[in-house]
Amino acid sequence: MKLYFGLDGGASSTRAVIIDSQGNTLAKQKVNLGTNLKVYEDIAPKRISDLILNLCSEISISIEDISAFGYGLAAVSYDNGRELLFKELDRLNIADKSILINDAEAAYKVTCIDDIGILLTIGTGVIAVGKNYSGEFIRVAGKGHDKSDVGSGYWLGKELLLKLSFNEALVNHDNDVNQLYNLVIDKFNSNNLNDALEIIANDENSLSLKASLAKIVIENSENNDIALSILQEATVNVADYIIDLHSMLDYNHSKDIMLFGNGSIIKSTIYRKSLNDSLSFNFKNISWVFSDISPAYGAAIMAALSKDNYNIQVKKIFKGDYLVSA
Repeated sequence: MKLYFGLDGGASSTRAVIIDSQGNTLAKQKVNLGTNLKVYEDIAPKRISDLILNLCSEISISIEDISAFGYGLAAVSYDNGRELLFKELDRLNIADKSILINDAEAAYKVTCIDDIGILLTIGTGVIAVGKNYSGEFIRVAGKGHDKSDVGSGYWLGKELLLKLSFNEALVNHDNDVNQLYNLVIDKFNSNNLNDALEIIANDENSLSLKASLAKIVIENSENNDIALSILQEATVNVADYIIDLHSMLDYNHSKDIMLFGNGSIIKSTIYRKSLNDSLSFNFKNISWVFSDISPAYGAAIMAALSKDNYNIQVKKIFKGDYLVSA
């Protein structure tokens, strides 16, 4: 029986699995370390190779026993990051058995089972993807945290820090500012906002630390006007991504829309409610579908198909002890 490795790597966490050709999960792991090829250009390759070796060790197999490796990675088109990763894979003698794909494509494989529909992924980053009737991928957003992708977890955290910095003088005079200010400095066990900012800036995982502040924005948006304004700006822009993509895909012009979701932020009911409100001007009925299994399986399935021309059915994975999605 052949074995396949799959990985789903974003800016804040990474998930990896080893499955067999019947879809059974043999090993699985999640680490709270990002493997975005641009953000973590120098350290992502080592993080990825460590995961591969750890999973192989867990089930007492050699890396040579794996037939193909699939990596669904954020910023996979970043040339320098790809080159460094392939050097590491070549060191392990598995470069020729490896495929690199966008993390959104891996998620699409296990979420949009019929290979059609709009998938919105919002975690640290944000991207909306879909396939047209010719089978071509079309995407909106997903340009990266440094390209002002509005609505992502990183963007929510960044906006929170900006608003607190601009309004720090009001911390003892405005209840909304005071509430958010104290939540941020408590999170980082700091004495003031400057200390918190320094902690974030000096951490190698600073991107994910900023993104982690999105939880403060979302959870307090129902009783804090500053948090609400950040959330509403985010979801208005994300709604525009969806509307633009829906138009580009030339799907039917019904007032009903089914959206597929992936990522920790979009799984928030508060975030989705705000997004649905923004979409309600264009669509009457909005429904959401989420996959329980990690996009790491999508990467493994695509590796099996690419390297061995073997199609592992997603439904078989559900029968086992699978790794859950974010």
